[in-house]
Amino acid sequence: MLTSNKYFKLKVVLTFILFTQILTSKGQGVINITENKLWHNQERELRYRPDGEDFVITNGNRLFTRALYGTNTAFRVETGDKPEFALYMPGMGGNFKLGVESNGSNIWLNDAKNVEARYRAGARIYQIEDPILGNGTLTLHILALADAEGFILKLSAKNLSKPLNFITAFGGATGKKFSRDGDMGPDPASNFFLKPANCTDNIYQLDKATFTLKYGVGLQVGQDGRYFTEDLKQQSQLSKEQILKGVFPSSTELKIVDAAKLSQPLNYFQSVVSKTPALAGKLKIEQNKDYYFIIYKPDSKSNFKNQASAEVFQKAEEARKLIADRIKINTPDSFINTIGGTLAIAADANWEAPSYMHGAIGWRMRLNGWRGAYMADALGWHDRAKLNLQSYALSQVKTPESGVITPDSATHFSRSLEKLGVGMFTKGYISRDPLGKTLKAHHYDMNLVYIDILLRHYQWNGDLTFLKETWPVLKDHLEWETRNFDVDRDGLYDAYAAIWASDALQYSGGGVAHSSAYNYFAFKKAAEIAIILGEDATPYRKEANKILNAMNSILWMKNKGAYAEFKDAIGNQLIHPSAALWTIYHSMDSETMNPFQAYQSMKYIDNEIPHIPIKAKGLEDNNYYTLSTTNWMPYTWSLNNVALAESMHTILANWQAGRNENAFHLFKSEVLASMYLGGSPGALVQISHYDAIRAEAYRDFADPVGMFSRALVEGLFGIKPDALQKVVAITPGLPASWNYASFSTPDISFDFKRNGKTDNYQIIPKFPIQLNLKFQVIAQGKVKLITLNGKEIKWTYVATSVGNPIIEINTAAAENYTIKIVWEGEKPSSALPEKTYVAGGSISENINGAKAIKLYDPQEAFKTFKITYNGFTGELNAKTGNHTAFIQVVQGDLTWWMPYSFKVENAVELVKSNDTELNQQGFKIKNNTNQNQIVNVSVNGFETKLTIESEKTSNEIQIPEADLITGTNLLKMQLANGEVISEKLVNWNVKTAKKQEQIDLSNYFNDKVTQIFKNQYLTPRPQVTTLQLPWQGTGDWPHPLETHEIDDTGLRKLAGETNRFSIPQGISFVTPNSIDKKNILFTSQWDNYPKEASIPLTGKASHAYLLMAGSTNPMQSQLENGAVLVEYTDGTTAKLSLKNPETWWPIEEDYYTDGFAFSLKQPRPPRIHLKTGLIVSGEESKAKYNGVEIKGGAATILDIPLDKSKILKKITLQTIANDVVIGLMAVTLIRE
Repeated sequence: MLTSNKYFKLKVVLTFILFTQILTSKGQGVINITENKLWHNQERELRYRPDGEDFVITNGNRLFTRALYGTNTAFRVETGDKPEFALYMPGMGGNFKLGVESNGSNIWLNDAKNVEARYRAGARIYQIEDPILGNGTLTLHILALADAEGFILKLSAKNLSKPLNFITAFGGATGKKFSRDGDMGPDPASNFFLKPANCTDNIYQLDKATFTLKYGVGLQVGQDGRYFTEDLKQQSQLSKEQILKGVFPSSTELKIVDAAKLSQPLNYFQSVVSKTPALAGKLKIEQNKDYYFIIYKPDSKSNFKNQASAEVFQKAEEARKLIADRIKINTPDSFINTIGGTLAIAADANWEAPSYMHGAIGWRMRLNGWRGAYMADALGWHDRAKLNLQSYALSQVKTPESGVITPDSATHFSRSLEKLGVGMFTKGYISRDPLGKTLKAHHYDMNLVYIDILLRHYQWNGDLTFLKETWPVLKDHLEWETRNFDVDRDGLYDAYAAIWASDALQYSGGGVAHSSAYNYFAFKKAAEIAIILGEDATPYRKEANKILNAMNSILWMKNKGAYAEFKDAIGNQLIHPSAALWTIYHSMDSETMNPFQAYQSMKYIDNEIPHIPIKAKGLEDNNYYTLSTTNWMPYTWSLNNVALAESMHTILANWQAGRNENAFHLFKSEVLASMYLGGSPGALVQISHYDAIRAEAYRDFADPVGMFSRALVEGLFGIKPDALQKVVAITPGLPASWNYASFSTPDISFDFKRNGKTDNYQIIPKFPIQLNLKFQVIAQGKVKLITLNGKEIKWTYVATSVGNPIIEINTAAAENYTIKIVWEGEKPSSALPEKTYVAGGSISENINGAKAIKLYDPQEAFKTFKITYNGFTGELNAKTGNHTAFIQVVQGDLTWWMPYSFKVENAVELVKSNDTELNQQGFKIKNNTNQNQIVNVSVNGFETKLTIESEKTSNEIQIPEADLITGTNLLKMQLANGEVISEKLVNWNVKTAKKQEQIDLSNYFNDKVTQIFKNQYLTPRPQVTTLQLPWQGTGDWPHPLETHEIDDTGLRKLAGETNRFSIPQGISFVTPNSIDKKNILFTSQWDNYPKEASIPLTGKASHAYLLMAGSTNPMQSQLENGAVLVEYTDGTTAKLSLKNPETWWPIEEDYYTDGFAFSLKQPRPPRIHLKTGLIVSGEESKAKYNGVEIKGGAATILDIPLDKSKILKKITLQTIANDVVIGLMAVTLIRE
């Protein structure tokens, strides 16, 4: 999704000062969340509470946040926590505001003392109490109309003790479309207010209790730039007159009044018409009588009559229930029981024949890809799924067979020329518009997701006629993918904006895990389909095997237990190890992982992906959390966000990996965050409140609706049909604590009840074709008896199950299944608790109840392993970090693989006493062994000796400032056995008074720092269709012309006549003051500069300080971008690894950090603002420039501790990663 970064950077500027840095803990356990901290110090509350199937709030304060949809168009009526409504036609269709008057007293209902607002999927119901009503109560019930674009409001009152008039205000229709169609988050609620300025062209015609409103003439429409670049090419035109009609109760007194007189209902009703006309109505209310108010667009319905209003309301309610009741859920968890109806309504809102939309509100447009259309089959709308797929099949390009690869110079080579017949826009490409009416090039490979949805539709539907019809579409797609995105035929595929996280995701022709996984699944399924259709499956099976072998041999990281994000196509062909969520869940979903890889990959997410705590007043603190998609920096839209669909796909992956408890815990966390804590009851938001930059945005967005549907159906209830193979697998993922759960869709009815040691399942399949049943459940003990429809049946155990013992029942298709399982004996042995061990140490574990029989050690963590009578022992081979091995165990008739996850640490470790971004002077030492340790600690001249009890942490040790060196201090911890463990203590606040020598680099400079983004970096570039960094070396493919003006006038002025300046720490650097002179040595993998450069050194030194500047980007994050090597004459070296983010900073901005999704592992270095000469400390960087673009750019001060006993030979600057430029501006040595 193309979205400007400018908004986000502005938001950072405005809000970062409110955020307090909070330490991220990478602890062990089921989840890894930040230590008991409030996210950004914000105390949230449980806004909505469940009541049956309703979401309820009392005296809430949000307006226009819950949309009611009606007719599968862009129309909606906006409701909120208070009874004030707005129409969106689309375009502002007016505000409907309500009040009451009694004996001269009057209030708007928004101001009533007690307002209970209830969202019942597709409806809003209000119970209103206030002193003006005495002991009475008003009930309002609003629905979207069933067969027209409009709403009907039902009003009733009871227990009134005095006369009451109901006053209505309506007006402010403009037809104006808001920037994101008025969606929550990007557009303010005030857009929907009844504003006098919006009433100037409103023309009313009154006829007793009915009215006609004409509005919106002369607006410029089109060319609003809300969506994609090509929309800007539309010609604008004047809007046509729009019309609304209203039908109120027959006794309503209607009049035209002044929209500017809204202070009180009575003042409003008694005002006279002006240049800002609005509609007022007054109705005397009788008790226990229903009154109906209808406002609608007449060209969607010829007429409504007041006399038939009750029938209109009933028809609207029946239409609502028909959608909402298609998904029914009943569980012990009241927070879950509400989700069926709200999910169904959101799914229906995203449908507009012949295709699914990208969003129900914001981004409501047609796109053939992304995950929204998964909702159709998962929720039983197979007819919609088929029509959607057929419509886009008609938009597949048939000619030419291929085209010349042509990077687009207008986008600075960041993407392909978007023209049919060029590169990827050839045979096999599927255009974004359905029905084949307009074939055009577009900057996405949405083929991948479209085909995945197609393949899964086959599995749900089993329609062989449709299969034959679309088989050519699949074949052309597969040939197209291979031709364009695996040009070198190594089995790894490039990704061309193929997933939701597409903006700025540019792999430069590399071999990418998620796109390779998609293609593996497609080729694998194509082989199955070929057999069904009587064609040769060999080429498809061969390609699938090739992809899987490449993924496992090239991308699988044995030490991390996960696939790498991608491998570079050029340069050093680096493996990028910091895999995003999408790498893990797509690989899982596409069936590339065996059960052991699946479990390890989930542990990778547990340990490596930032976890953000979800806490709120009124919500039990149960360690709820959400996930960021990556840990990449600097922030760029779509590359590090907190997005519901991403979490839902990860949740599904947890269920697919057999981690039911982990999956449900995260599932409920996201249900709470999106549906109960947020601004919209029951909403499925695109972006979470916990997204640090964007915040909560976009309701009922197709992507999360699609993935929520799959997580619910395939995950929680485990329903996975494969109609091509005539089988449905049902593997319930219910929490172990539930003793009952029922679930129904148009495809299936599922009911589970547990009574003691007896489990009962009632399953009634209603799939389009009959399917055999493969039923798998977690064993609760030894199987005593299993019956199917009253008859005893055989069962087997799943030998490859990881985490829990699984039993399996296979049976032929039937109209219903009544399965009874009687357990006996003890429950299967629980997983071993996660512990921390010492590198090179030994392990001894007991397994209660089960017997270990075999070890599978994919990460080679064990040096030796021995099975004992009641467990196992072993010696560790693993390096420090998180590891998982698997122990095959047997318990009675059951056997399974028990994961054994643990952490390896050094015998003692440094525990920093403060925030990792703050300068460090104090620390503690933790003893990770089971024995007391005597530790000699030395930092420069400081030494101390202490005894630390086993598995305890020492008191804080404070290093005197006099014993600290500016920057990096080497800390050594020597144990009694002679082992020395080294750590680094970084403190940039220390001053230096030692002898210095500034190295003259003038003969080695090869450019001016200001040139960095003025160059054209044209070679080397992969000669394939790909998304890549624009040629100026900054920006990204959605923002190909973005650049930054680097201005070093402040630095040159700071250098003065002596060409020298000092920082407050006492360190001096030399740099030329003349604007005519070069002042930097650049290296790069681009041909513009050498890949590395060396400068000779002499003598001895204890420390080197470097002034550096260059570029980096999120695609090179958590990766060594380059290095500075100081070589001694004896051949040894000291190295500074330039790693994004800690030690390599982008010249144009400071990193944004919040201690959650965005974190640093060491203090921020000092920076020098090149335009102003301002020297900025790390603390000032955090306080004033956190995530802010630095006008003119900034250089960074880094350092390398040296061995003062050795003679220096040279210093070498290297660029290791692609797409970055690394520059050295000054070197200062500390001579002792």
